[in-house]
Amino acid sequence: MKKRSSSLEKRRSRSGYLFVLPWVIGFAAFQLWPMYKSFMLSFSKVTSVSGLKTAWIGWENYKAVFADVDFLPAFWNTLWTTVLYTPFIIVISLVIAILLNRKIKGRGVFRVIFFLPVLLGSGAVMAQLGNAANIMQLPPSIEQYVNYYFNSDIANFINQILEQIVRVFWKTGVQIIIFLGGLQSISDSYYEAAKVDNANAWDMLWKITLPMLSPLMYLNVIYTVIDSFRSENNEISSLIINQVYEYSNYSYGSAMGWIYFVISFSVVLLATLIFRRYVYYEK
Repeated sequence: MKKRSSSLEKRRSRSGYLFVLPWVIGFAAFQLWPMYKSFMLSFSKVTSVSGLKTAWIGWENYKAVFADVDFLPAFWNTLWTTVLYTPFIIVISLVIAILLNRKIKGRGVFRVIFFLPVLLGSGAVMAQLGNAANIMQLPPSIEQYVNYYFNSDIANFINQILEQIVRVFWKTGVQIIIFLGGLQSISDSYYEAAKVDNANAWDMLWKITLPMLSPLMYLNVIYTVIDSFRSENNEISSLIINQVYEYSNYSYGSAMGWIYFVISFSVVLLATLIFRRYVYYEK
């Protein structure tokens, strides 16, 4: 029995490696070399844009980044936004997934509606619709309605709250799909056994649903943090993009990008070490 279990684990491991293999090949073929060139560029100064000729200057670009009055404030704002938004995105996506998992009429249509922001988030679509930041703002009619019934200070506060809610809902598409897949994989026998023991819906949520979804919750937390850090709408990403593409400061922008990468990776690693301790894996 033990030998059969070990063989099953090996087959699952091989399947996992097989699924990861396309990404590994793509990374090695298309990303590894650009990352190496970017890393070397961060320690150099561009002497000629033609052919991107460089001269080695060591840590000068990194020292300049930490002396930049715009970098650290932009990074702290990005970090604060990530820490603030992530719990709301996870909770709201979980609640919506639980509601969409119920047997209600038209739930397929609702699933498509909540997944639309993921489809609209592609570069080609966003180029046609406009900037994502503008799309995630409140419609003018709602702002006019709020401004009509409240004074300016209260109206601005309410509009900001509603706008943040729209931004959170815009970011829940992938998380909802992941939670839905997890909910549909939980056997009904668990809930039936709990009902026999007189467990109510609240008990089943905390004793069955959340523990069984904890691996996917862990996945969604990591995904949400990474998605927030790599978003083109956060301040630090905009700052790096402007340095490279608008001002042609390739070396300086590369150093800024690598600093941002190391700090972001450290935050993701910290989140991984914290949340993996609370994950329940069914044997």
